[in-house]
Amino acid sequence: MTIRATLTIGALAAPLLSGCAASDDASGRFLVQPERYQLYNCRDLAQAAQVIGERQRELEGLMAKAGVDASGRFVGTVAYRPEYVQLRGLMNEIRRTATEKKCKFSPDEAASGARVSDQAIR
Repeated sequence: MTIRATLTIGALAAPLLSGCAASDDASGRFLVQPERYQLYNCRDLAQAAQVIGERQRELEGLMAKAGVDASGRFVGTVAYRPEYVQLRGLMNEIRRTATEKKCKFSPDEAASGARVSDQAIR
């Protein structure tokens, strides 16, 4: 098969397969080890949520800075999107674990940098 034929097949298959792409949350779950934060206490979960939230905001800024034209979106998707999706999966796992452990803090508040309690509800 020639290079031209291979490129043509790839160009035709890409739009067809793009419909199979999963949402960010589904992809994030796929990229994160289940029960990754099981041994964390509420304080550790709050700290992890804060660090992940800071990095998510940084990546959002970088993707926005990459531009709104097609080439900028492509660069943002290739360079920053995989890490961003993984961080969303980590944050979802922190939410699940914090709920399971009945922590007082909201992972979303911790991610925003707000001062939150790191204690468990007794």
